Amino acid sequence: MAHVEDGMGRAQRIAAEFPPGVPMPEAMRRLCDHLDRTGYPISGCMRMRPEGEALKHWFGAGSAAWCQLAGFGAGPDGSTLAAWMPDGQDVMDAPVVLLGLEGELRVLADGFLDFLALFGIGYDELGYDDPTRPPADLASAAGLRDWLEAEFGIVCPPTGAAVVGRAQARHPGFAEWVAAAQALRDGNG
Repeated sequence: MAHVEDGMGRAQRIAAEFPPGVPMPEAMRRLCDHLDRTGYPISGCMRMRPEGEALKHWFGAGSAAWCQLAGFGAGPDGSTLAAWMPDGQDVMDAPVVLLGLEGELRVLADGFLDFLALFGIGYDELGYDDPTRPPADLASAAGLRDWLEAEFGIVCPPTGAAVVGRAQARHPGFAEWVAAAQALRDGNG
């Protein structure tokens, strides 16, 4: 039975916090529905959930920068996982980024399907664990890996080095983009 809170499933709660006009990709909806049926743990300590007010604090509610991020998950420390859409990309094709609670900024994946391959590896904390090494608890994501292969044909690599490395090489300007957006928020841009 699906996990429902306030009359909405996980996918509806996450999509409700996306910027206006930004639709949730079908692959993300299917992952949320799977999680509603199976529960946690799904992969390490990471969670698929609405991002709450975190991105508004980073950039200001309704700002141009806020409208270019679609938050969909979090780490155990409150860091936010989001699709970054600086050029108006579809959420499915947008790079997936981490905005850390202590100001860490990382590009994790080139798009949502690459993110799923990274998520399925089983790292405790995406963006903090060393992607060149296997996760500490590979078994934490065994069910997710099986589901990803059956549902999408995704075979997760043993480490995230190639996924993260490719994404960071293709999207090197994330930290500068964040700094410029925060300067605008603070009236310094």
